[in-house]
Amino acid sequence: MGSTGITEADVDKAMTVVESSRQSLRRDDPAVQALAAAVSVQRRLQGEGAVTDDELLGAHDNLHSRMPYRHGGYLEMLADALLARGIVPSPGDYDGDWWLWWPKKGHGPCRDCRQPRSLTRYSAKWGKPYRYLCARCRKQELADDTAYLNSVTGVTPEEGESAESLFTRRTAALVGQLGSQAAAAPEKQAGRPSAEQWGEYVDRLMEVLGSLDWAGWAIPDEYDSDWDAETGPMLFATLWRTGAALDVEYYPHEGRLRLLPYEDVCGDFPESFAALDEEVEIAISREGDEAVTAVQHRAGALGLLDATRVRVVEGADPEAAEAFGAESLRSLFSPAASYRKIPVADIVKEALQHPDLSTYLRWVVGMAGRDVHPDPVPDAAALGIAAWCWRNETAVEAHHLPSDVQMARVNIAVTRAVLPHVCPYEGIDWDGIEQSLTDADWELPNGRTVSSLFGDGWPEVQSTVREQIRKWQRLDSELLGPDTTLRLMTIGGSTSYTCHWWGQGRWRAICEEIVRDAVEAGFTLPQPYDCRGSAALIDDLEHPDMQSDAVLDWLIDMPEASVSGPHGLRHHPATQPLVREYDPWWATPEED
Repeated sequence: MGSTGITEADVDKAMTVVESSRQSLRRDDPAVQALAAAVSVQRRLQGEGAVTDDELLGAHDNLHSRMPYRHGGYLEMLADALLARGIVPSPGDYDGDWWLWWPKKGHGPCRDCRQPRSLTRYSAKWGKPYRYLCARCRKQELADDTAYLNSVTGVTPEEGESAESLFTRRTAALVGQLGSQAAAAPEKQAGRPSAEQWGEYVDRLMEVLGSLDWAGWAIPDEYDSDWDAETGPMLFATLWRTGAALDVEYYPHEGRLRLLPYEDVCGDFPESFAALDEEVEIAISREGDEAVTAVQHRAGALGLLDATRVRVVEGADPEAAEAFGAESLRSLFSPAASYRKIPVADIVKEALQHPDLSTYLRWVVGMAGRDVHPDPVPDAAALGIAAWCWRNETAVEAHHLPSDVQMARVNIAVTRAVLPHVCPYEGIDWDGIEQSLTDADWELPNGRTVSSLFGDGWPEVQSTVREQIRKWQRLDSELLGPDTTLRLMTIGGSTSYTCHWWGQGRWRAICEEIVRDAVEAGFTLPQPYDCRGSAALIDDLEHPDMQSDAVLDWLIDMPEASVSGPHGLRHHPATQPLVREYDPWWATPEED
């Protein structure tokens, strides 16, 4: 082994990774040897010996071909080391999927200036390839893009002009140019959709984006459009939600919907950030509900149907970070200020001093939900109500049910009971929620009443839940208004306390990962899915309260799991929320 740089200790370490991932492989298996080579490279990169570029790239490619998954993070390590040496794949390498494990951020030679600097990977968009740039070259790229827009449109920013005004003037200029081109060459417009067809495309796009609309994204009813004789019509727009943004492109004739990372090309929205890291494409039909469901499932897996979680990158300019925090605070309390017709500063002061709200703001918003953006997401708000008007601050915990399966059933029942009373347009119907959650005849799907589960403790549960609901009803009507209350409840339903609960947008994706890992580990699925299969189990887990106790117990704790996993819902890493980054590169001092 010495001639290849691989030692017995390297193979031992590779076998440890293999065994921890529940794979059954021999020491001389090519996949184990590929992993051992990666271990050897890591060891020598840390100072025990030289590694050539060819050896580093060979170890990476061999590991990718032999063990693309469940490799203990070694593929990512090799990619990071390659980036540090300025070795970056071409767009089509590794089936075009290399960005899945290459680092979003790293250190190495910048593509443009070739200086070793901190780098960020920017996605393939607007005709540009995936590329790693330092902040200085990225700033120059944006400046070049701005100059290009100025040249193409003939419109330049005026002193003090808002971003919206500049965008409107540039759009008008482009529309005028397109109109002139169309008048000069009408023969090139053959096959272009009629106004009625464009309307049908818009209606379909709005339909398939319905789940995003419900989750608080601003879905336009008018879109920019383009047409090409080869690809046909295209609709495109930027979707916004509380500072987060993503771009949408719809190709009706090709049946394609693209969701893309937003880039503030001209720097007009300094507190904005991308809701996606990479491009996502979804195949959709021109009609039918299957496309609606496909978009809902994919958007849910991407975290777009839950509140956005975002952190300011380490090392960011303090003033930019402070401005971002201030903008988030305005997003939370500006609706309340409009509702009360008083300044935002006054409503914030009043809220922080309010005896029924100050603790929630300090603990839930300021600590447990510190990375949660104040988005208005009805489903997350329903979880917040379930968490803070039922489960916490009431007698429910004092009368904890005897099994986690029963508690899960009741949590789901509470969320289901709350959901019909939360609306992004009309706010929260607190009277309807009180009636639902304090009804002594309220039943679970199996026919048992919730009140009977709590026995003699039900009257106390009933009165304390009613008290919590009425407290929030007063805060809603007297202090906050419906929009800010919805945002506060969204934060309350988006903390680590509820990350395992049914009702979140990522629920199906979480179940998919749990079931997939169990199957790969050779675990037995619970009856009847040991016969029906994993796909049926995943579909049925969208309604977990309709499953048997055995299925729920399997999902929660995975009885066959060891300490090293894979795990069930209680400990599976898939339950950890996706966190975006706000990177004010334009305000961060560049490295020398």
